[in-house]
Amino acid sequence: MFTSSQNWTVPPGVYRIKVLAIGGGGGGGGGYSSTYVGGGGGSGSIGYAELFVQPGVELSILVGAGGSAGVGGSSPMGGQNGGASQIEVFTGQLIISGQFGNGGAAALGSANGSAGSGGSTAPVNLGEYGEVPIFALAAYMVAGNAGSGQNGGQTPEFAPGFASASNVSNGELGGTASGNNVAFGQGGNGGPVNGNGTPGIQGAVIIWWGD
Repeated sequence: MFTSSQNWTVPPGVYRIKVLAIGGGGGGGGGYSSTYVGGGGGSGSIGYAELFVQPGVELSILVGAGGSAGVGGSSPMGGQNGGASQIEVFTGQLIISGQFGNGGAAALGSANGSAGSGGSTAPVNLGEYGEVPIFALAAYMVAGNAGSGQNGGQTPEFAPGFASASNVSNGELGGTASGNNVAFGQGGNGGPVNGNGTPGIQGAVIIWWGD
């Protein structure tokens, strides 16, 4: 599992890999000074791909940050969007991505802040990559979940057979925020009245083989 951006080289003897990219969650919006609460951030989306590769090929791993939280008060601020997590061929060609969750809006003097939308299902690039010895055999994406009122959106997960998606329960995919276990890519919660939101949780990239 990768929790920071870096390059990765296919090990000797490995010719087929599976990759998973989880986008960073959006931050929660700030609450208004005397009445209303901020909106929760949306979760990142998840992208999955199976690749035929050659040992020694280098892939670029980009891990999306969680969006920063909005500040509460008399002039509250909305939460920031998270960052996309991506896997690219070293030539800069995108293979698969987990798109960012959107930040929750700040509260207004007359209403609660609206929740941020979840990460989108961006196009995936199947097939060959020019002269690079990689072939994308299959790919699948599931959109992130929008925030719900003040609550941040939960990270989606694939159901068996990729027939549908469900939510990841807190702690299933690790990550921490304010001492509580949460899933990578989860959206931050909106701030209470006169309070700050919580940041979105960073994304992650997972690569595995041999199963």
